[in-house]
Amino acid sequence: MKNIELINNKGLDDNQYKDLEKKYKYLLEYYLSTIINFNEYEEEINNSNLYIGKNSKYKSINLYLNLDYIFLINNLFIEKLSMDDINLLSNFNGNVNNELIDLIKRTYKDIILDNYTKDGYIEDTYKVCYGDVVPFNFVDNDALVLKIYYGKNTRNIDGKEFIELHKKQLNFFNILIDKIINEIEEKLDVKCNVLLEKDIY
Repeated sequence: MKNIELINNKGLDDNQYKDLEKKYKYLLEYYLSTIINFNEYEEEINNSNLYIGKNSKYKSINLYLNLDYIFLINNLFIEKLSMDDINLLSNFNGNVNNELIDLIKRTYKDIILDNYTKDGYIEDTYKVCYGDVVPFNFVDNDALVLKIYYGKNTRNIDGKEFIELHKKQLNFFNILIDKIINEIEEKLDVKCNVLLEKDIY
């Protein structure tokens, strides 16, 4: 959870905090895109021949990544940044430079780390929930968290054929998720969790 006392101590009001969050998320997505080719994973989905539709809900969540299915959903704990980094981030006007990328590389593992509790900051790892409180929405508190969010089938089918297609889709996504996690954890040396959700509306 957010450290409200630290936020206040750094003189950040709600609007300033939200602005810093957006700028940090944009830069984090930018940095990730220089390491991981997410478009290749999107192409795998589009070329799967499994009638996987695009979602209608999450398109605006990504700020830099222009993707249809894969979204970065981490909470960001901006209050952990030093005042020097906060000032640097505040002045970001859309032009990405080496100094800003260095800021992200130095800090993102701590900024995504959800380790503040009523007892202060703790070192233990534990599970946190993204979305509805159901088992498959719990992730590691120190993980880079992505969500694959897809829409209704692009082909109208029902009955047994629908069930078989659903099974094939889940198997496809399980394999894809393993590939994404393995690549991110290998290249970035950070724990990664990937959630999966279907838009049924």
